[in-house]
Amino acid sequence: MDKRMDKAEQTFAKWLNEDKQIEYPDFDAMWGRLEQALPGPGDKLQPVDMNAPKRRRLRKAAVISVLSAVLVATPVVAALSYNWDPILSYRSGIQSALQQGLGQSIEKSVTQDGAKLTVHTAIVDDNRTVLLYSLKTEGGSEKDSLYFATMQLTDSSGRVIEGRHSQTWDQGNKAWTGYFETEWTPDGQEADVQFTARKLQAFSSVQRDLAFQPFENKTQSFDIGQDGIGKLTLQPFVQGDKVMLASAVTFSNPDAQAWAFPRIGVFQGDTPVKDAATGVFGKPGENGEYTGQQHFAVSDVQEPSVSYKLLYTREERRIDKAWTYDLHLDKKQMLSGTIKRQLNIPAAHADKQMVLKEMIVTPTQIRLKAAHEPYMRFPFVNYVLEVNGEVLNGGLWYGEGNSKETTFRFELPPGLRMTEQSPIALIAQYEVIEHRDAKEPIRLKGISEQKQTMTTQVGGYDVTWTYYKQDGNLYVQSESADPSFGGVNQTYMGTGSSRIVGKPVGAGFYGDGNNRAVDMYPNFTGTDAELYIFWYYTDNPSEQLRINVNG
Repeated sequence: MDKRMDKAEQTFAKWLNEDKQIEYPDFDAMWGRLEQALPGPGDKLQPVDMNAPKRRRLRKAAVISVLSAVLVATPVVAALSYNWDPILSYRSGIQSALQQGLGQSIEKSVTQDGAKLTVHTAIVDDNRTVLLYSLKTEGGSEKDSLYFATMQLTDSSGRVIEGRHSQTWDQGNKAWTGYFETEWTPDGQEADVQFTARKLQAFSSVQRDLAFQPFENKTQSFDIGQDGIGKLTLQPFVQGDKVMLASAVTFSNPDAQAWAFPRIGVFQGDTPVKDAATGVFGKPGENGEYTGQQHFAVSDVQEPSVSYKLLYTREERRIDKAWTYDLHLDKKQMLSGTIKRQLNIPAAHADKQMVLKEMIVTPTQIRLKAAHEPYMRFPFVNYVLEVNGEVLNGGLWYGEGNSKETTFRFELPPGLRMTEQSPIALIAQYEVIEHRDAKEPIRLKGISEQKQTMTTQVGGYDVTWTYYKQDGNLYVQSESADPSFGGVNQTYMGTGSSRIVGKPVGAGFYGDGNNRAVDMYPNFTGTDAELYIFWYYTDNPSEQLRINVNG
């Protein structure tokens, strides 16, 4: 059915009344994008080309010193009428602030084409700035899939302040509730900023049937040619009792890459087959492709009723306008519950050292900063903060942009009461150690399209190597039956300027319990090869590091 609009003056809200069933994964993390624009009151709704075919589917710690906080509360009544718990499930510090009546009341609304965006509350302290908002549309329901393409702050000097945003459906209020969060915080106690949300989009989910053969030892290509998606290449890798599907998608419309999130769906009849391990999506390919890495049980994909589909998200409609607000942010309310403390607490493990240098405690969050050598990774995967025997959610925080620092952030849960004597401990868990003592070459003999295996010793561990040629490329997989072996990071051939580094197939994460790795050497014409290992990892999930400092 052609859903293009017959009249230019039709509003976005009216279109939202259409009955649609939308089923797709949670893309909150992937949809955190920022941009600003001024509103255009006279702009008309811009329909998206709907001519293309449509299908339905739809990780011993450093203990730190302690504090006592007396929080001064000013109730934020309007914001409490909304149910913020679902959207703040991993931000308990914001929930705690709301329960204590903390937060700066904003209550500013802007309506564009029937879509009313209200900024209810600002929670601003020395660790972060969070805005809570609601979005209402005429006749809107949870079946609608709505999201703002960009959100951002701009300070008084014009500097753009980026962050993340997410929203969820509040059935009781028939509205979307969401947050915008940034690590930026005013240098002083107050600041004038502009908040902008831009381009409200509606999405649907699409399925595209694939004639894919998972046990053919070759790369398979599919011309998609719809909704801005050009071509899909799909390559299977059988790894023990699992098969990894490595996908790469090119886009004929670059804009579609911002929202398509393509992935492979495996179905037994009409029932989706569950992934056998966590997938990885969005790593850019060699030529900018959107790549994915998914794992399924071999026993599942061997069923005769199994079918394969390309699943992706399609933009249906948009309001290409801006919702813009001038805000005066004030964090004085939070200062009575804020303590900044300089630390000098060393932590060392397996020849790696860092120094906890600063702690900032606010009514919503505890932040720790550690100094170390550039790009050093402390040899643990997970981090928790224990306060009064209670474990706080959070951990290692990426994106601070300083190679000599690591930041740890932890949410303060509702009801937590702290005093000067409260014990605090940073606990590092799940040891992963990097080793560079594997110097012997891995000699591959008689390389052909037939898969061959051999076993060598790497750091005292038996490592099995599977190698073969496919599509003119050499593929080399390493794995060990010993779970203490964390995996080979990457291999290479030759030395000096003639060194050729293997290209990892898919994305690997240390400390994930999977020690399989695959490297690809393109355009390989030989029959023998000597590989070398940059380094490998060992895992000890039960190992912890804990250092008590106060007292």
